Amino acid sequence: MKVTKNILAFAISVAALFSCRHDDIPAATFVEDIAINFTYGEYGSSLQYPEPLQVVMNNNTEQIEYEFSSDLWGNVLLTRLLPGDYTMNISGKLSEDRNLSGFMSGLVLRIGRTSSFEVPQLFESAASPLVFKEIYYAGSPTPTGGTYRNDNFYTVFNNSDEEQDISTLYIGMCENFGGLGETGPLWPGEETGNYSHVYLKSVWKITAGDDPVYLAPGQLIVIASMAAPHNRDEAYNLSSPVDLSGADYEAYVPDPENMYPNFDSPDMELAFWPSYSYLWRMGVFGQGMVLLQATREEFEGFEVVTLPETFQDPFEDDEYWLCKKVPNAFVCDAVDIIQNSTVSNTKRFSPVLDAGFATVGETYCGKSIIRKPLYPGAQTLMDTNNSSLDFEVNDNPSAE
Repeated sequence: MKVTKNILAFAISVAALFSCRHDDIPAATFVEDIAINFTYGEYGSSLQYPEPLQVVMNNNTEQIEYEFSSDLWGNVLLTRLLPGDYTMNISGKLSEDRNLSGFMSGLVLRIGRTSSFEVPQLFESAASPLVFKEIYYAGSPTPTGGTYRNDNFYTVFNNSDEEQDISTLYIGMCENFGGLGETGPLWPGEETGNYSHVYLKSVWKITAGDDPVYLAPGQLIVIASMAAPHNRDEAYNLSSPVDLSGADYEAYVPDPENMYPNFDSPDMELAFWPSYSYLWRMGVFGQGMVLLQATREEFEGFEVVTLPETFQDPFEDDEYWLCKKVPNAFVCDAVDIIQNSTVSNTKRFSPVLDAGFATVGETYCGKSIIRKPLYPGAQTLMDTNNSSLDFEVNDNPSAE
């Protein structure tokens, strides 16, 4: 009984502390300070970084975010951290077009316990000419208090100063296949948190045919799940934020039994979706989205693999668990989208593709995620391969 009372008293005292300002919390409430030296090649050992590294610590237990900066030698001291389960996100730059990123999840910090862990590896990645600009996935409320999610859309942007041929561009969607907040499957031959492939449940070739289709610098295309006048026709949802009748491409499933309308927007070409449904929609809790470039021959050569048995649902058929295994080298852009900031231990991509996460943090809210400009007023968009830094919540999706 004495132990129970002590635990209760401790819980009450901690709750009281959380009601105060963080700076006023006694030092004894924090875990031990953690000193880290980040290295990348000679950087951080015999060569200084051109600028400090940025380290973001997310306490998933208490839903608190901490930001730290290293010195030019990659040294950083993590201080005044409350106990909890953490993810660590590292980002930096070696030059204008050479980004560094790193990621670690499952970091457990406790009071009175010395933290011992392997320092996350840093990865270098270059900005891509073709990127996602805006992703609208969480659905919208209806005028009668219901929910609606047929108005998904994705915009792809030419973030370079040169014309880009999109005739070999594919858009794909992956799943976590675990529960919300659970780590996804460890695929055979892969390293946890550092996959060398992406595993896609469905893929579309954006343009039909093989003729070149060019996207000018600063130009974008709009891809609709359903190219309907969602907010202009009561047959759909007048409370939707968007009218997608002018979308450049639509994900129409060519099946004789598909009763959804095939709107005037050009249809994308269904490249891989073994267990398809009649409407291609992203989950309202978020999924991983990918742009990849490959010839038809290369795409057909990508291996088809089955989800590890641990994550299979016995009520689904065998085709439901098939995924395209695509090497990271073919990926132009990857955006890891999660339900909210507290489930950041669900990591679908290697940090070399996306070291962070994006989320609107709600469902059926009529909001999207949108890529930030490189600086205020810039036409070029931020692309550090860290979605936590690159994206922000857009309260007024426009598909523009």
